[in-house]
This record gives sequence, structure tokens and C-alpha cells, in this order.
Amino acid sequence: MTDGNGHKTSFEAEIQSGESCEGCEVPVTTTCQSCGMPMVSPEHYGGGEENKDCVHCCHPDGQLKRYEEALEGMTGLMMNNRGLDRASAGEAAREYMATIPAWDRR
Repeated sequence: MTDGNGHKTSFEAEIQSGESCEGCEVPVTTTCQSCGMPMVSPEHYGGGEENKDCVHCCHPDGQLKRYEEALEGMTGLMMNNRGLDRASAGEAAREYMATIPAWDRR
């Protein structure tokens, strides 16, 4: 199925960051280096600064949280979104965070 501009409307459509065409535009996204969250607007950035990681990984002043703080937040997210118990969510969060540039050396 396609939209009025001839684009695929299913999940199979792959849209590249910054891609645009006549009649539509895909927003440029940045990915948080601490959790992988796509950031498309100023309120997604810690401290509102586009050179910072996301609001979930930074304190309100834009400073990156300590690993333990970020791990706790990611654990809570996995408990809520995936329905995991705390121990399973903590392990999944540690495994995931080990793949993210800010934490891959832990």
C-alpha cells in the first residue's frame, strides 16, 4: 500500500534520516549515545542542548548521569515495557547498555 506521494505505508518501508521528497519530509534524527533513543526535537535532549544525550540519560542541566543511574532507568523501562521482573530487566538492561557507545567499555 502507498500514500498519496507514492511511498510505502507499511512497516517494510525503510526511511533514512533526513530523507525527503516532493510533498513530504522526514525529520533528521540523532540517536542518544547512552540509550539509543531517537531524538527529533529539542525537548528530547538533556538540558535542551543538541550536543547532549537524551533527557532520560542526562540530568536537567545536561550532564550525563552516572552508569548506575542510567542502568536503573533502563531497568525500569524494561520492567514497564517488557513486563520483566526486576532481576531479568536488570540483566537485559546491562546487556543492552553494553552495546551502546557511552557504556560499551563496562
